[in-house]
Formats: sequence, structure tokens, C-alpha cells
Amino acid sequence: MENIVISETEGNPFPSKVTLVNQVSLGFSHASTEGYYHNPDLIKRTIRGLVSILGVRKGSKTIDIGYGQNLAILEAMQELGMESYGLDSQDGLDKGKYIHSFIVPPYFNTEQNGIRKYCGTIEDILHPQSELKDERFDLFTFWGSWESGGNNFAIGGEMGEFRAITQLRERAAPGSKAGESRYSYDNAEVRELMRKNKQKVMADSKAMLNPGGGLLVVSSRYAGHGAGFATDQLPFEKRGMLGLGNRFKGLGAKQIYFFGVSKEEVKKQLAQVPYFAEVSRALEEDGLLFASAGREAYEFRPSPEDITAIKNMNISLGRIDAVYGKF
Repeated sequence: MENIVISETEGNPFPSKVTLVNQVSLGFSHASTEGYYHNPDLIKRTIRGLVSILGVRKGSKTIDIGYGQNLAILEAMQELGMESYGLDSQDGLDKGKYIHSFIVPPYFNTEQNGIRKYCGTIEDILHPQSELKDERFDLFTFWGSWESGGNNFAIGGEMGEFRAITQLRERAAPGSKAGESRYSYDNAEVRELMRKNKQKVMADSKAMLNPGGGLLVVSSRYAGHGAGFATDQLPFEKRGMLGLGNRFKGLGAKQIYFFGVSKEEVKKQLAQVPYFAEVSRALEEDGLLFASAGREAYEFRPSPEDITAIKNMNISLGRIDAVYGKF
């Protein structure tokens, strides 16, 4: 297994500038924090850079999970000569048939400029009724749909929470008091179910790859629409990205790519604002990173064994923009 680090000096196609904005001033914005909000040209330019580095070839079969208002990903792949599929749980949803939008075996929705769009939940992509269960892909992309910095229907965000809470309520005995106050993101049962759900999604996605295929997770800071991480949330994001790299290793990835900005460059930029001194230190040192406080919602802390494995990877990035596992 090989770790490959792509920083600003190795051609990282994401911006090297660290946006200096705290969570309070950002609020509950649906906008990304790096200038990608409703900017399809910038998204497509980044895709071209990623594809070149990762060696994804013309004719490859790709799928973007949770594309929402971000069709630029699929359009860019299509323009590069790839066979593009998209899966979204809301676009094309038959609300008369699916009372709960958290369990929807994927079904064909429509074709748009050669892009095959499916409606359904990624958690049910291998469901017996899924129209995608027999497909195999060269690239799975989670572009801002894996985690988010705020209000966004991400797998590790509101949609994952909603799915877990609804499932727990339905399992409750008739007449029990398993109501709103019992099940929320700060409930241990909800967090554990969300953790298992994310593990299942990653394992199922890997199982649907062609030999040599890969899984790409990109920060919601680069989504066309969707809650980017503010500067003071970067440690939470980095922990999650490092955890993903460790998860890819556990699934048998042959290569793991980490895209981001070097620790030295992040430190230099954050030094402009003393307010971010603590954030800067956490992003520089993995010991401090994993000792710092957890995110108030949705963050799942790794086990001590996983933390040791992550530290041993010795990734030289301060900010992590994307992680790619090649199998």
C-alpha cells in the first residue's frame, strides 16, 4: 500500500489559499467557502486536474453520489469522454411511492445530455430492487456528499441522521416513548447507527468497482451547493479525511492519494489572524489534532488503534481537500 501526497507544490488542483472565515460569521450558509458555489467552470477545471493526476481514462464508467444541484461533476466527466452516471436521493423522487425518502432502491430517472441519472439512496445501491446493483464502475465520486460543514443532506450529515433516527423509531415497540426528545444526533444509538451506515456505504461502493477502480471523497468546500467547512472547522474535516484514508487502507486500497495544502503553508496563512492560532496548531500536529474537542454534531472519533495507524501514515498536509483510494 502506497500513500501519495499532492500538495500545492505537487500540482493539487484545488486552491492553495486558505479561506479565513469562522463558523459564527459563516452561519448556516449553504454556500461552499472556497468560491465553488454555483461555479461550474471552476468545478470542471478541478475535475480535469484530478482526472489527469489519478489517471482515469476516457471510456471509464463513473458515478457521482448525491449530485443534487452540482451537475458540473457529471458534465465534466462526460465532456472528458467518460460514461457518466449520477445517483441522488431527491432528484426524481416518486413521493407517492416512497413515503420515507431514506430507503429508495435506485431506479432510472432520466438521461440528460448523455448522463444517466438515477434516483435512490446510496445505502440501498445493492438492494435486490436496485437497478444499479449489477453495474460496475471505475470511479465512485462523493463530491461534498460524504460530510458537510453545516446544513446539507450528506451521508455523514442531516440525511444520515434522519435515516438513523427514523429507523430507530420504527424499531421501537408500539406505544413506547421513542419520540423526538430521545433520538437526536447527540444520542449514542443514532451516532452508532450512522457510523455503521457509513462503513456499509464505503464497503458496498468498493464492492461495485472494476479492478483498478477507485473511490474519491471531496470536501463540501468545493461543492456547487452545500455547507463548506469554515476555518475553525478544518480540524474536524482533517480528522475525517485522515480517517477515510485509514478506512481505504482497511478495505485493501493499493494506493491512497491525499490532496491538500502543506502544513507549512497553512501555518503561514493562518498566522495572519491570531484568532486561528489554536486551529493552526491542531492542523500542524496530529497529537493535538486528535486531542482537540470533537465537533458538536456528526463527528465520529476513531479508536485509539485507528489513531495510532493514522499518525503512522505521517501525512504532511495541514488542510486536506480530497482523499482517493485506488483498489
